[in-house]
Amino acid sequence: MLFKRKPKVVKSGQEIEREREERIKATSDRIKVQLITMNNKKDALLSNILSARKKGLKAQEQQARGVMARYLASIKRAEGMLLTLELAVQTRDLAKLNYDFLQCIGDLSDDISKSTKKFDTKKTEEKYTRALYNSGKQLDEIDKFLEIGDYAAAVSADSNSYSEFDEEIDTLIEDAEKVAPQTTQTSKKKIY
Repeated sequence: MLFKRKPKVVKSGQEIEREREERIKATSDRIKVQLITMNNKKDALLSNILSARKKGLKAQEQQARGVMARYLASIKRAEGMLLTLELAVQTRDLAKLNYDFLQCIGDLSDDISKSTKKFDTKKTEEKYTRALYNSGKQLDEIDKFLEIGDYAAAVSADSNSYSEFDEEIDTLIEDAEKVAPQTTQTSKKKIY
C-alpha cells in the first residue's frame, strides 16, 4: 500500500476550544507585531522623504510618498483586522454567556415541568429548548466565522485610496521638519 491513511484523531471539546483560543491569540499577536514593524518602517520612510526634500529630489520624494501611503493603508487595514478579531471574540463570549444562561433556564424549565406537569409549563419548556437550540446554532456559526481567519479579505483596498493619506503624510513631514531645525541648532551649539 503506497498511501497509508492516517488514523482520525478525535479531540475533546476542551482540546478544540484550547486550540481555537491559541489560534486567536497567535493571530492577534502576529497582527500586533506587524503593526509595530509597519510603524517602524513608516518612520524610516519619513526620513527618506525628508532627505529627498532637502536634496531637491522631487521624483524620489514622490516615490517615497507613494510607499508611505501604502504603509499607512496597510496599517489602517491591520488595525481594522485586529479590532474585528477582538470584536468577534467578544461577540463569541457574549454568545457563550447567552448559551449558558439559556441552558440554565432550560434546566429550570425541566425542574418546573417535573414538579407541575402543566401544559403551559410544557410549552414554556419547548420554547426555551428551541431558544437554547437556536443559541447553540448561533454559537456554532460564530465559531465557524472565527475559524475562517481571513479578515483581510473583508477589508478591500482600493488602488486609488492612497491619496487619502496625502494630508497625513504632509503633517508627518511638517512635524519632522519642525523638529529637525531644533535638533540642528542644538547640535551646532555643542560643536562650537
